Amino acid sequence: MKMLKAGVIGVGYMGFHHARIYSTLNNNVKLVGVFDIDNSKSEIVADNLGVKKFNSIDELVDECDIISIAAPTDKHHEIAIPCIKKGKHLLIEKPVADTIEKAEEIKYYSQKYGVKVMVGFTERFNPAIRQLTNYISNPIFIECRRMGPLPSRKPSTGVLLDLMIHDIDIIVNYLMKDKKIKNINSIGNSVYNFTNNEDIAVGNIVFENGSIAVMTASRCYPSKERKMRIVQNDNSIYVDLILQYIEIHYVPSNIYKNTDIESFEVKIEIPNIIRAESLRLEIMEFVNSVLENREPLVNIDNGIRSLDIATQMLKNIQIAKI
Repeated sequence: MKMLKAGVIGVGYMGFHHARIYSTLNNNVKLVGVFDIDNSKSEIVADNLGVKKFNSIDELVDECDIISIAAPTDKHHEIAIPCIKKGKHLLIEKPVADTIEKAEEIKYYSQKYGVKVMVGFTERFNPAIRQLTNYISNPIFIECRRMGPLPSRKPSTGVLLDLMIHDIDIIVNYLMKDKKIKNINSIGNSVYNFTNNEDIAVGNIVFENGSIAVMTASRCYPSKERKMRIVQNDNSIYVDLILQYIEIHYVPSNIYKNTDIESFEVKIEIPNIIRAESLRLEIMEFVNSVLENREPLVNIDNGIRSLDIATQMLKNIQIAKI
């Protein structure tokens, strides 16, 4: 089987981890090198991993078969298009681009030149999310909380595109992928003086079947939290994405409609989940999709749909300093 030569463009926080994982995938993948506009970052990562530091994107692209793009979101499009035109397969960190028009152009050229484009929604490969689908039948209500403190690096986007878009993807492209959306609402606000985007946001998606999804994202929270709660006809499910933990509470199927029930028994199931690094699973899927010449599990259409919904939510938010 062909040995794929991998490169990483942008080696900040996420890009470093892409490079680290590529460097450990000994079977069929070799990390050739890295590039970052900040030369010192490239040097540190290249020296740490024992790979080449490229002086330009063009140099890296010419030596690679597959490339992770982990540069700032507003640079994704201008980096991706030349890579695609040279026949390189791409794993682009979420969101795929900063506008729908740019995302659609990435899709157009990927189809024209016959290359794979996978979007980096790492949570899709969280073992808890993968296990969750075994217990999903017909969600009535989905609540997602993605909270945390302000990151040490200055954020280039608001929490909708940085955090909430993960939950948008999980809901519309995975758990509720066959359900049509009726309407989308959102509110949000900016808290920090040095950010020009929303630091807190709440988004709601109402589906035509009556199901509701409520998502909260914040970078003004003292501790990191990644949790979901799902209500269905015969159970409620609690998910902790950090702990990779699921708890299912089973109730009688008529509990929500029968007002005569005075007491009932709740059975609790805690599935056994084998913990794993989600990003490693994501990169392995990207590599395998190229080797097997198939569509990746998280494709460009998923990225465009999530970005479209997030963009609609952004339009609803009028930023005002608290």
